[in-house]
Formats: sequence, structure tokens, C-alpha cells
Amino acid sequence: MMGGLVETWYLKSAVGDVDRTPPPEGLPFVLEPGGPGEVRGRAFGGPVVVAMGVFDGLHVGHRRVFEQACLVARDRNLPCAVLTFVEHPRTVLHPDRPVPLLTPWPEKRESLAEAGIDRVVAAHFTPAFAELSPEEFVRGILVERLDARHLVVGFNFRFGHRGAGSPEMLQQMAGEFGFGLDVIPPFELSGLVVSSSQIRELLASGKVREAGELLGGPYRLAGEVINGDARARKLGFPTANLRVDERKLLPAYGVYVGMARWPGGRRRCVVNIGIRPTFDPPQLQVEAHLLDFEGDLYGQTVTLELETYLRPERAFRSVNELIDQIHQDVQSARSSSGIAAPAEA
Repeated sequence: MMGGLVETWYLKSAVGDVDRTPPPEGLPFVLEPGGPGEVRGRAFGGPVVVAMGVFDGLHVGHRRVFEQACLVARDRNLPCAVLTFVEHPRTVLHPDRPVPLLTPWPEKRESLAEAGIDRVVAAHFTPAFAELSPEEFVRGILVERLDARHLVVGFNFRFGHRGAGSPEMLQQMAGEFGFGLDVIPPFELSGLVVSSSQIRELLASGKVREAGELLGGPYRLAGEVINGDARARKLGFPTANLRVDERKLLPAYGVYVGMARWPGGRRRCVVNIGIRPTFDPPQLQVEAHLLDFEGDLYGQTVTLELETYLRPERAFRSVNELIDQIHQDVQSARSSSGIAAPAEA
């Protein structure tokens, strides 16, 4: 999948320090409002430059934020840190309408390792956190806990109770608390303002190629290969069935061409995402047929990089009709990848 992990610090509840040791089950400590008189710089033992945001997807707009934060940090000889959250704030505030994530927390942490970040400060976005006023957030967390000397945020960054804080408010507070501030303007690509919401909309329509442009790389689905019902193998097209994080956004149901990667190997693949309506009972599956692959991947983590949308999912009148369509899908994958069919024995 991706590279090593960036050094991650987990904020504790009720105290003004952070702990480098992951808490039980690998989940960050809950961040609660702290009391007065906390020691400045206690988190890292010195000042830092902080990039702030939810950063779901770590798209090319987010990377402009990281790049500026790292540039300032190098210029001032300070560590570059990211303050982000495990849950999406909108999911906590509206649990009946959870936001499907482009990068659930484990994937986000791994992706940050590629962004040149020195440290990640992770926290749960809890109801208590949501009650913090903009002033409490800036004073209690950024200044007293993290000793932030410079902040970098996106143009649409909001913080504090009911999103009352804005980049304009941060600018007003900068003089009082003695930190610098950079606000990264909207970044446009192919006529679209890059945002996580825009990427979700593209994926919901199956537009993985367009979404990949905004992400700066193909959209990925990763998971452990698990036992399936072997139906695809019986049809002559064995597949790797993935257990994908249930919080992860799945693109429009259908068939895609992409690349499958796992430790020590990769193959071009045809990916089916959907409920397989030709068969009863319908069951949601993420499965990939790896071209010209023979082997056992059970128990391994495989990452699927979705590159091209071939067709929507549909029910077929017969199994033979389905097999004919799968042959066409595989041939389309070979043609788009420049891979010839294997010679018959």
C-alpha cells in the first residue's frame, strides 16, 4: 500500500500534554477541554508550525496546505505538525447522516507519511470538543498545549462551537497570541474547485478518473482478502474478495479497471463493486479479478487503485450472459492496459 507511518501523538483527556504511546486498541485519547494554567509548549517541549483541518482524502488542495506549513517550518527551523481528527466532525454532529470517508483514520495516518509531516496530533472530535468556543480552541489547544507559532489553514477552515471560527477570526487573534498565519486560497483543477465534497460527488457517479485528478492519484480501496462463496471461480474468473473498512466511501456500483497491489506483488485487475444482482441473495461485495494471476492471497492486505469506470452493475438474464460480459470486461481491461491474452495451452 503506502509507506511508513509518521510520528503520531495522541491527545489525552483532561490534561495538557500528549502521549506518544497509542492507547488501547490503537484509538486516540478523547480530547476534552482542559483547565487553566497549562504549561505552554508542554506537548512537544518547544514551538511548532501547525497545519489544521479534517483533511479527508488528502487531496491536492490539502497538499498545498502541507507544503506551505513545511516551508515555513523549515524556514524557522521548527517541526511541522498536523492537527486533525479521527472522526469527521459532521458525523459526530449529525450521527444519523454519517459522512462516508475518503480516508478513514488508519489510511489517513499512512498517507500523511508521504506529505513530509514531522508529527501528527490526533484527536477524537467529540461532543465536548464541539462545544469549545473559537477562543477556547485557540488559547487552550493551539497556544497552551501545542505552542503553535505559525498556523496554516485552507480558505474554508472552520472551528469552534457551531463553526463560529474562521480564517478571518484567526487573523484577528494572531496578534494577541503571537502566531503567524497563512490561509491557502481555493485550488482549481480542470475547472473544479478541489474539495473532499467534490471528490465524493465524482465517486458517487463512478467518475474515478476525474476524482483521481483531484486526489493526485487513483482512488484506493484496501482490505484483507477473505473467503467468498467461490462463485466467480466457478464461472472461470476467480476473484479476491476484500473486507473494506465500513466507514470507507465506495464509488458507484459497477465494474472498474485498476491495479491491485500487495506486499511483493501487483497485477492489473477488473474490480466489481456492488450487490451482484444476478444472484440471490444480493450481497455487497468488493472483488477483483487479477489478470494472469495464480496464487493465494487469503489473509493478505490488497489495495485496489481504481483507474477507469467500465460499466454500471446490472442483473443478467442468465449465467452464460454474465460470463460473456465478464469476458468483455477482461478484454477491455487488457486493451486499456496493453496486455495481451495468454496463449492457449
